[in-house]
Amino acid sequence: MKKYQSGISLVTVAVIMGALGAVAVFALISMRQDRNLFAEGLNKVGAKAAEAAAPVVATVTPPAAPMRKCVINGQTVISNTDCGEKGKVIEIHDTRGIEAPKEPPKPPPAAMPSATERAIERATR
Repeated sequence: MKKYQSGISLVTVAVIMGALGAVAVFALISMRQDRNLFAEGLNKVGAKAAEAAAPVVATVTPPAAPMRKCVINGQTVISNTDCGEKGKVIEIHDTRGIEAPKEPPKPPPAAMPSATERAIERATR
């Protein structure tokens, strides 16, 4: 009788390595975009729980807090909720943003050259 090898098959190893590679690529794409796509996906899955809690959350709305600048986990953050009572209160100013540069003024139209100027021009050519 033939004795078969014990352990996992080559197909199983290929499927596991493919899945691990897909997770690694997804993590690299997530890092490149400075987003956590894993957390966003988990939030979408947990959206049903948020929908169930929405009526309760809507009734308890905290008053608007001033914007504060503070350091959380080594990063400077500007927030009205994450900083709590610590940090420096900052003022928010509405601006127009970046405006397109204005066109330079057009030069005045050149006057028609006189007969003397035309004669000098012809002589110097």
